[in-house]
Amino acid sequence: MTPEDLLALLAPVRIPAGFAAFGWRDALLFAALGIATALLLAPVLRLFSARRPSKRQQAATEVARLRQLDPEARMVGLARMLRRLDPAAAARAFPDDSLYNPQIPADFGPMEHAVLAAARVRRTQ
Repeated sequence: MTPEDLLALLAPVRIPAGFAAFGWRDALLFAALGIATALLLAPVLRLFSARRPSKRQQAATEVARLRQLDPEARMVGLARMLRRLDPAAAARAFPDDSLYNPQIPADFGPMEHAVLAAARVRRTQ
């Protein structure tokens, strides 16, 4: 006897009619499963699709925060930011007189401009 003959001798599978038909309960079940899956995946997908602020936006926010500090802390903060963004520009942006003599008022405009300019430049590392 061949396998085809054996299969022909088998009785057909009997499924109750309620199982074979696709009804409104099945549609509600699939809709509920879809909603549950979406609720579980939404926070995970939000992590990967969230818009991150650019370096330029981060630098502008940090410069604005530093404006509220006293001059010494502001200068240190700007120097650290510039050193992090562009170490070569850090030496050119800060005049020696205002760094070492507290009697000379510091001009923060060129320093802030140098930080924002360094944040604009895209570097490949």
